[in-house]
Amino acid sequence: MLKQISALFLLLLVVGCAETGSKQLSLKTETPAPQLAAMLSAADATRDNEDYGEALLIYQQILVNDAKNIPAQYGVAECLFALGSPKDAKPIFEALVENKDYRTLALQGKGLTLLAIGQREAAEKLLREAVEADPALWRAWNALGEIADLRHLPDEAQASYARALAISPSSPAIINNIGYSKLLASHPEQATAEFRKALALDPTSTTILNNLRLAMAVSGSYAEAVKSTSPGQAPTVYNNVGYIAMKRGDYAVSQAYLVKAMEGSASYDPVAAKNLDQLKALQAAKQ
Repeated sequence: MLKQISALFLLLLVVGCAETGSKQLSLKTETPAPQLAAMLSAADATRDNEDYGEALLIYQQILVNDAKNIPAQYGVAECLFALGSPKDAKPIFEALVENKDYRTLALQGKGLTLLAIGQREAAEKLLREAVEADPALWRAWNALGEIADLRHLPDEAQASYARALAISPSSPAIINNIGYSKLLASHPEQATAEFRKALALDPTSTTILNNLRLAMAVSGSYAEAVKSTSPGQAPTVYNNVGYIAMKRGDYAVSQAYLVKAMEGSASYDPVAAKNLDQLKALQAAKQ
């Protein structure tokens, strides 16, 4: 519901500013300017703390009182993007590109939203324009690294990630991407090292932990890859490790883990079963 309310709210306030009807005016509470400034600071701090839902509510309240508040509009767009609504964030970033003070940040924001919805070429163009205007935009460099990986250009990807990391050296997101890029480039040991660094910075990230397990499995460290797996995650982890072992030609190891994946699932696991059937076919072909 929050995403739907947000989109409607922005349609009224950001796009429909020219329609100053009685409904829009009735929302105003005539909050004094100093209070609005304090609210904006609070919203920015809340967003920096990654509490995007709460920050969004504060930004929206600011826009109720001042629909043309550019920093609040930008904050709303960033929150919507972070909350998984790039399509809702995109038109706001597009409008802000026309604002000279927010143009570069808006180029980055629009580029990130385009990448999220699969428009890779358009995203790359905007992101390169953003870093040309401001080379300190680490999120744009990080996204350019992702695009290079999608295009199977590992050297270009690593160069972009290096630019991002130089700006934000403690970002687990960048280090995770560096690790994934190494894994894609068939360097699982290097990838494992990067994922360990990222996990140390964000120990609660299941994404980074799963990537670490994959890298260890690809390097043949199967037991370590499944170590300390929670019961809820066990079927998925066992299936992934079993599949990787199959691709590596370690058929006995693969069968053991795929069977464990099916045994650990609360219901019949069609993914593990399909992988097990594929394994049996490979074993038969080998004999």
